[in-house]
Amino acid sequence: MASRTTTDMTADCRDYIAEIEARARAAERAARTLPRTERQAFIYDNTFRNDIEAVAFPLAQALGRIPDFINPTAYCEMMRGLYLTHPNPLMPLAADKVDMHHLCDYLDTPIKPTALYGATDDPWSLDLSDLPETAMLKVADGCKMNILHGPGMPVTPFAYRRFLRQNWHLAHWRRHGELHYRDIPRRLVIEEAILPIERITGTCLMCAFGKPHMILTKAGYAPNRPEATIGGYRAMEDRLQLLERDKHLGRPRYTDAMPARFEKDMLETARLIGHSLPNYRVDFMILDDRCFLGEITVSSAALASPYETQAQEDLRMSLFDFSKLPDCLEQGRKIAADLGWPTETSFSHYAPDDPRLATGGR
Repeated sequence: MASRTTTDMTADCRDYIAEIEARARAAERAARTLPRTERQAFIYDNTFRNDIEAVAFPLAQALGRIPDFINPTAYCEMMRGLYLTHPNPLMPLAADKVDMHHLCDYLDTPIKPTALYGATDDPWSLDLSDLPETAMLKVADGCKMNILHGPGMPVTPFAYRRFLRQNWHLAHWRRHGELHYRDIPRRLVIEEAILPIERITGTCLMCAFGKPHMILTKAGYAPNRPEATIGGYRAMEDRLQLLERDKHLGRPRYTDAMPARFEKDMLETARLIGHSLPNYRVDFMILDDRCFLGEITVSSAALASPYETQAQEDLRMSLFDFSKLPDCLEQGRKIAADLGWPTETSFSHYAPDDPRLATGGR
């Protein structure tokens, strides 16, 4: 994400960003002598002095001020602060591209993910000849790290090795300070591929504490139609104005792109998944008469961009009742234990009143 211009930033924010960027440049120079697979971790470890800095830095660039996670005034600031103070194991569990299948089975959601063919922590030993006719290969703890295998476009050994060389050594959580990804095991996921891609329509429900409150729709995922994945979203301010006008935050307002025959099951699936999550997005894929759950995203767009106006920020922040967090944590730990997932997290180890939360980790 590009920084705001220096004239838009507070003086202490300019100094804060400059100091971190200087450390990053020094680390990048030193990392040139390291093996390629070790550079990302080295640069990260020598750029950020603590988790607070790693979480705050992208926001400082976007907000033009040092984030205050104790008294936030922006939605992204409030939600990213949970990485530091709210240790819910359901966050990484839901985001894991393997265990979200098990979570949906556990919750008995009406809409299920695509079929899970398998997962491995040793992708280099995968025999491509054993792949089903259609499959999507994904990195379980990553984002946009996938490769499609299908009729007329099989994954070749060369393409597969290149995919692994480009992605397998990278830890997605280090890219934007999304700390819950750190607790997802590194695995290669082999899932059913829904084809043809150009006929898929997508619907995303934005939810808080089990209640869908906003809808995103797009008309396709075809890679040669970027307007389908970018321009196809209705403008953020328009969506928030719809919510404000309707005064009905527990139910999203739909467009004609939302097939009525899936409406009830989509709502129920989204509610079941996120009863113990303060913020999440559920992506659905629709092809003809079939509907699948694509993925669960706890930090949509890395929670790294503010809205245009403070009124929009206030409206979105009003959806969250943080008195529910203790119950969410208790329920998240129960679900994690039932699924054999760790009940403790590596993130969220700061007390909510730690003064460094208000100063970007200083």
